[in-house]
Amino acid sequence: MTQVNGRSGAAATSAVIMGLVLAALSGCARQESATPATTEAAKPVAPTREQLLGATVTGVFGAPVTMTSGLYEGPPAEAGAASRPTLKLWDSTIQFVDIDGVPPEEGVALLTSGEGGTGTYSHLGVFSVQDGNAATLGAVPLGDRVQLFRIWHEPGKVLLDLVESGPGDPSCCPTHLSRKAVGWKDGKLQLLASDVVGGLSINLLAATDWMLVELDGQPLPAGLVPPTALVQYGKAAGFSGCNRYTGPITESAPGKVKIGELAVTRKACDAAANEIEAAFLDRMRATTSYALQAGRLLLVAPQDGESPRTLLFSR
Repeated sequence: MTQVNGRSGAAATSAVIMGLVLAALSGCARQESATPATTEAAKPVAPTREQLLGATVTGVFGAPVTMTSGLYEGPPAEAGAASRPTLKLWDSTIQFVDIDGVPPEEGVALLTSGEGGTGTYSHLGVFSVQDGNAATLGAVPLGDRVQLFRIWHEPGKVLLDLVESGPGDPSCCPTHLSRKAVGWKDGKLQLLASDVVGGLSINLLAATDWMLVELDGQPLPAGLVPPTALVQYGKAAGFSGCNRYTGPITESAPGKVKIGELAVTRKACDAAANEIEAAFLDRMRATTSYALQAGRLLLVAPQDGESPRTLLFSR
């Protein structure tokens, strides 16, 4: 048997001890480096636009519902019935704001619901991420068949300009412009203020270059430059898909308009642009009314016995 002298044994013992110390220090270092990642993962995050379109909504119907691509359609109230509960989140109204004073930001958007009757009920939904998915912190009712003209936010609150029914208005055709503020108070989302600030008028449309996004409810073909409309000083003018146009516009009653003879330039364009231009100008000339749809402008040209032709513009 080989004998190990005292000096060699001491050196071996020291090496073992040093190894154990280094291993322990290395383990601590790994634990410390992992701590920030764990903490970071636990931090609340703001919802994304995609999460909002698949959010779970509480406070509109009797039970929570979950949307797919911004829509929910429930079962009919009775077997075989045509009417059923529906809910829509309007992508064009999505905003992000810290509304409860605690980071991160919440997502807010206009929601409209119906259950098969004539009513269309609007809510302002405020969403956070809960268990990895978007869900409502609250949904504040805004009214039946209201029209959203504009939505924006300030620190701690969301503001909306809405056209809603006032004294003398039939419920189908609101004409009163109100400004509402929604915010966090007493630990919950609620309506903070609601004030009448004017009436529906084409003057509201001024100073905005409206861009066409849908024709008769269908998106424009890809690759085309969209027509536009600027409505002010008693005129409607813009780009018609190939040429420029201008003509008089008058409002006989809130929401009721007539567009007069349009003057159009004579530039030559390709067949696709010419086709869109012809359809656009045809509907402009036949327009008799306008409405506001989730912050967008809808011009309506009726047809006898058929669905109206429409032009939908965004800002």
